Amino acid sequence: MIIMTNNQWKYDENNDDWRAIGMDCSAQSRSAGLLKAYRSILPDILGVQESSCLMEKFLMNELYAFTDETGERVEYRLITGGDTPIYYRSDKYFVVETGYCQHPEHLPGAEGIFNNERTKSYTYGVFEELATGKKLLVVSTHLWWKSSNPERFNYQPHSSEARAYQIAIVLDKAREMMKKYHCPGFVLGDFNAGIGSLCMDKVYDMGWMEARDICTGEKDGTKGHHLCSPKGFRRDPLGKYEEALDHIVVPKETDVKILNYKRMNDEWFDCISDHYPLYIEVDI
Repeated sequence: MIIMTNNQWKYDENNDDWRAIGMDCSAQSRSAGLLKAYRSILPDILGVQESSCLMEKFLMNELYAFTDETGERVEYRLITGGDTPIYYRSDKYFVVETGYCQHPEHLPGAEGIFNNERTKSYTYGVFEELATGKKLLVVSTHLWWKSSNPERFNYQPHSSEARAYQIAIVLDKAREMMKKYHCPGFVLGDFNAGIGSLCMDKVYDMGWMEARDICTGEKDGTKGHHLCSPKGFRRDPLGKYEEALDHIVVPKETDVKILNYKRMNDEWFDCISDHYPLYIEVDI
């Protein structure tokens, strides 16, 4: 099966900066690129971040039911969840339980707000494969975005601690659901944190690891993000994996097999979102 995560860049309307370069950054225009990516990979389960209701409408109009290149009928459904919903193949999976929760605005013992406009959240789904009855948990999350580095434009004290606090909440919930349904789990999304960060250290300390760590096949080594904003976009260097902000993590004791760890970073996708889709091919 294929599990994917993608921050879609929540921006619904075109603007003068993009018009000046003869392009359109609206949700309607960019949805065509997202559809091209998703239909080419056909993820079984897709967790997204920075989703908008308008983008969901454009995507579901096309993903609800279609025929793929082999002639197979494909159907997707949507688990709504603020900015972090989940799309899944309803022709292959049945939803057993879902949930959605916004991350706390406050970090205990620290001043400040750590959830801008309540966009940082997590959504989970427990899925049962129709053909086998096997269950799995997938959690899509988006963590706090500002930096603890005073030299950064988006500096806010205690931001690193806030991400570590938020991911701990998500991982605890994931463990609860995995125990309830005796199934493997995947937590994925935009963590806004690279390898070696306080957030990712918390992931490992709590008994989880990057799916890439146990991948036996292709291992993408790029960072997976670049400049794409209301001001425009550019083709940045692909960077190193250690700089990646998007992650797919699994328990260290997992029995699942990660066959490939891939990223779609084609040049045509540069104007679609500032995050390239990340996906794994898995045997559960």
